[in-house]
Amino acid sequence: MKYHLPLVLYDPECPLCVRFKQGLEYLDKNICYWSVRDEEVYLEFPELSRQACLDKIHMITEDRKILVGPEVVDYLASRIPGVSKLGWLLDNEQGKKIKDYFYQKVEELRELSQKKEKECDQCPRK
Repeated sequence: MKYHLPLVLYDPECPLCVRFKQGLEYLDKNICYWSVRDEEVYLEFPELSRQACLDKIHMITEDRKILVGPEVVDYLASRIPGVSKLGWLLDNEQGKKIKDYFYQKVEELRELSQKKEKECDQCPRK
């Protein structure tokens, strides 16, 4: 697959991941996306773990640095023009706590979404 960096790895089988990708595509046309389910990504970037990429969002920067979870949010907040103007809100301890809390809640929603796909008894049916 032809790609350019920065590169966000996303799960095309996760509705929340797909919506996140669509939102980012709208905000920044210079970010490339690659499915975590494509084995070719692990051949190109052998330092990645398939399971780790399925568990948390991963991004590879222009200099091939791998960012995970909230680090991806920090990177995107500093890069995307509309978001970077509000970056000062995250530049203190309270901002970091809010960002981490938000990321944790999104992760919980993603996990619930995946459980729903596996017929979770606690999740509402379609």
